[in-house]
Amino acid sequence: MDRVGVIGLGKMGLPIARNLMVRGFRVTGYRRSGSPELISEGGDVAASAAEVAAQADVIVSIVPTADDVDEIITGPSGTLTTLKPGTVHIEMSTIDVDRKARLRDLVRAAGGDLLDCPISGSPGMVAPRLATTFASGDQRSVDKITAVLDAISGPWIYTGAFGTGARMKYIANLLLAVHTVAAAEAMALARRSGLDLSLVQQTLDTSIASSAIWKQRGPLMAERAWSPAPGPVRTLHPILEQIEDHAAATGMSASVFAAAKEVFDKAMADGWGDLDIACVHDQVSGVSALDDTALEEPA
Repeated sequence: MDRVGVIGLGKMGLPIARNLMVRGFRVTGYRRSGSPELISEGGDVAASAAEVAAQADVIVSIVPTADDVDEIITGPSGTLTTLKPGTVHIEMSTIDVDRKARLRDLVRAAGGDLLDCPISGSPGMVAPRLATTFASGDQRSVDKITAVLDAISGPWIYTGAFGTGARMKYIANLLLAVHTVAAAEAMALARRSGLDLSLVQQTLDTSIASSAIWKQRGPLMAERAWSPAPGPVRTLHPILEQIEDHAAATGMSASVFAAAKEVFDKAMADGWGDLDIACVHDQVSGVSALDDTALEEPA
């Protein structure tokens, strides 16, 4: 299985394709807007998802929405039109599990298999293989493509039955949202208290109160540096909505998560979708992240 097709060559998909090529896989990619970057780095670019499936032994897809996943699989130029028997499709988009399971059934009917394998981490974590893939689905299919998973992200785990990968990512992103808002409130209070923000950051980095989010996003919050965004609000927000639905379906209220989600809801409503998630510092501060001068002086 040395020919891998990558569908969706955006901020996550392109570094995934690069990682695969570095580790010896031949990559054919597809993106609606094209990808001269992939060509320049030695990959091939297909004209459609169907052309990818006709060439690939393994397909990797990571696209923004459930409708996009539907289109690349079941559309008139989708993978089902040319899928080779035995092909394993590693579907890495974070979408509703039931909807993805229906696509899996269609792929199986065509002689292949589709795995639910969302990836957890920001685009900047993919290239150095620090992001984690949560692989779920038929164990035999996972065993066939372990070398591909190794190349994609480095760390990956098999979470079990189909859909447990997405649910594992829900847990990870629940914590991400809560920790981000908590860090934002802490930095905002430190600012209002007239503390040296660099000293606050350094002191808490190694304390029991720290978190990975505090270490990564605390400096951005202190500097109010939201762009370019390592992790935009608009990328996280649809996953938060899925988490909300999933928690409700289990009968859990998840009140702390709900409070954090309200902050991100407001950020989206205020037009901050393209800013980094660290911008919720300004949501809890009551100022606009779009105003560079909003916090020149401590409140």
